[in-house]
Amino acid sequence: MKHARSNTYNDDNSREHYKIDKSNSKKKQSTTLVKSDSLDTVYFGEIKIGNQKFDILFDTGSSNLFVSDKNCISASCFNHNKFDPNKSPTFKKEGNPWSIVFGTGFASGITGIDDVTLAGFTAKKQIFGLATNVSDFFVPLVADGILGLAFDSLNTLDNGSPTFISTLINQKKINPLFSFHLPRAANFEDQGTLTLGGVERDKFKGDITFSHVQKTPVNGTDKFGFWIINLEDASVNKKSLSTKRKAIMDTGTSNIIIPNDDAAKLHSQIPGAKIDPSGSGLFIIPCNTKAVVSLKFGGKNFEINPIDLVMPVSENLCASAIMPGFAPGYWLVGITFLKNVYSVFDVKTPSVGLANNR
Repeated sequence: MKHARSNTYNDDNSREHYKIDKSNSKKKQSTTLVKSDSLDTVYFGEIKIGNQKFDILFDTGSSNLFVSDKNCISASCFNHNKFDPNKSPTFKKEGNPWSIVFGTGFASGITGIDDVTLAGFTAKKQIFGLATNVSDFFVPLVADGILGLAFDSLNTLDNGSPTFISTLINQKKINPLFSFHLPRAANFEDQGTLTLGGVERDKFKGDITFSHVQKTPVNGTDKFGFWIINLEDASVNKKSLSTKRKAIMDTGTSNIIIPNDDAAKLHSQIPGAKIDPSGSGLFIIPCNTKAVVSLKFGGKNFEINPIDLVMPVSENLCASAIMPGFAPGYWLVGITFLKNVYSVFDVKTPSVGLANNR
């Protein structure tokens, strides 16, 4: 089994770093704003497909880019913007069927080709999905569609066609990385960002610690698929749980979902935590908990603010945002953790970098 090799990118020496790595040009870097819903469950921004604008969910846990087709009659399509091929002069019909199943929800349709623009960069002739069937799970979501930011091998459009990020890299539009600062909706002064081709240095402090991505079994072959890195340990109030797992870093998942035994072990260290007596499978924790859960990546512990552990259920009842139910050996690490750090997704190495928010 391979172990992740870690290195650091120093904020103070960032200019020197870019001078040394001549492949990273500032002309190939741009930042766009990231918004969240009121509960910090979804992060999205504006994208343009052809000449039509959409709010798109940024998802490092999948690889498809899709929006609703104008002919979609699913309930989810009626309260979201739809793409009209007839109104885009750069659209080309491809028409290949596709489908994708998420942890919650699904979508299917046909493929099309058009120019796709985000943060001022345009991926020419990008293959994307025109959804004609979308599950009801998407009805309440703010975003009109999903921009998958994982690797090509997970793209179900044309069985692994280049993702939006890959197209930009292949067309030499951006440096081969992107990075996120995910804000809390409650903090009106904090502006979220997605930076294509680089990092936003005023959003983090100290070093960025990198861990190499582990390959994903795809159709019987190990390939880069999900952004999986080694989780070296987890702790509660600085008490180690001696837990080593694989972590899937997923901006499209609201919470942290872990194996049942790990969830029981972790919550046994949170004062006042107990399994939900109603049978939901979730853990109930005090709404005013001060417990600090930390995840260790690349030799460094990154803390989760206690306010992010709490999900209000009723006026005096709160559930834990760390949930049981995931496959043994893996943790699905979503927004609960990722809004506590600055995250960098390096396609070239490939690796994931983390730093403390400023």
